Amino acid sequence: MTTPHNPNPITVAIGGTVTWMNNDTIAHTSTLSNGTWDSGTLASGATFSHTFAAAGTLQYHCAIHSNTIGTVTVQ
Repeated sequence: MTTPHNPNPITVAIGGTVTWMNNDTIAHTSTLSNGTWDSGTLASGATFSHTFAAAGTLQYHCAIHSNTIGTVTVQ
């Protein structure tokens, strides 16, 4: 995943890992709406990975830019 929102949506298998890479020139986060994960601030070029243990559809957002959202479906 190249930024917190591309590609969006994304589907992974249970046990799969998604890696967010900030290819933007400004900082972003990858934060699950219920707080299960929060990447912290990702500077340009930084990455964050999360492994998904259970099925579900999860909406995440950038805590800095509220209009930057995405969805991960775990099957």
